[in-house]
Amino acid sequence: MLVLGPDVLTIHHLSMTDDERFDDNEGLLKRLRGISKGITIFGLLDLIGIIAARIGSKQARELYISYLKSKEHIVLFPEYQDSWESHIDTMMEYLTRGLSYKNALIAMVLDSTPEAEAYITWMKKPLENRISVKVLTPSECLRTMK
Repeated sequence: MLVLGPDVLTIHHLSMTDDERFDDNEGLLKRLRGISKGITIFGLLDLIGIIAARIGSKQARELYISYLKSKEHIVLFPEYQDSWESHIDTMMEYLTRGLSYKNALIAMVLDSTPEAEAYITWMKKPLENRISVKVLTPSECLRTMK
């Protein structure tokens, strides 16, 4: 399963046509239409915050609900942590790899999702060789699909 980063979905939902990445971004999403793909709960919440700031809270809530109900987008959750101490211990494993806290949360979910094959994001450099799955930009992913 491919897991989409919030940056990919932000470009899509905000129709950022002036962004030089827009065509490849939309090209990939078009190719993936009808195919199950993942988004981590943390990536989804990040997306919702961006949408709320740019478009409004009502639209952000509606988008959140649409992702939860989607059969095409699978919202991926981390394994349950029974205490803050356990959560911090887990996070330290990721933070000491040089990941930001947000990326550590995403990596934690990817590690607990055996179906995850690749993480698709434009923010490749901070993640590459620091998480358990392959990291590809939408452009790279498109090239591998041709």
